[in-house]
Amino acid sequence: MAAESTSAAPPSSGRRALLAVCSIVLAAGGALTRPFGWPATVLVLLAGAVVLVRAIRCPTSAEPKDAAVRRGTAVWSALLLAAAGWEAYAFVRQPDWTKPSDQHPTLSTLLDPALEQGPLRFAGWLIWLAVGWWLVTR
Repeated sequence: MAAESTSAAPPSSGRRALLAVCSIVLAAGGALTRPFGWPATVLVLLAGAVVLVRAIRCPTSAEPKDAAVRRGTAVWSALLLAAAGWEAYAFVRQPDWTKPSDQHPTLSTLLDPALEQGPLRFAGWLIWLAVGWWLVTR
């Protein structure tokens, strides 16, 4: 009998190349959009939907059996949920969703001064996409 793998098979080189090209195109498109505009929001939602589908369709491993790892996972999950909740609350409380608010800053608002220039915005988008993909595939 063949042993069954608990994780998805690694992507082929063609799939990796397609993923890299799509990421570069998405990052370039995001860098060209106006910060906090609807086109940028649509690109974020598109990337989020792709990563969410990947996370749901391709689980990477079974639940860890070690109690310390389970506790660590629970703590990091709680911290991630708290950060996501803060982001959502700050975004919803903004007077105008297309303009950053000093009273209710989101992480994007706080990072915007550092990512104003085109090349840095492009790099920021690429890093954001890479971290998101890494979180889902690990």
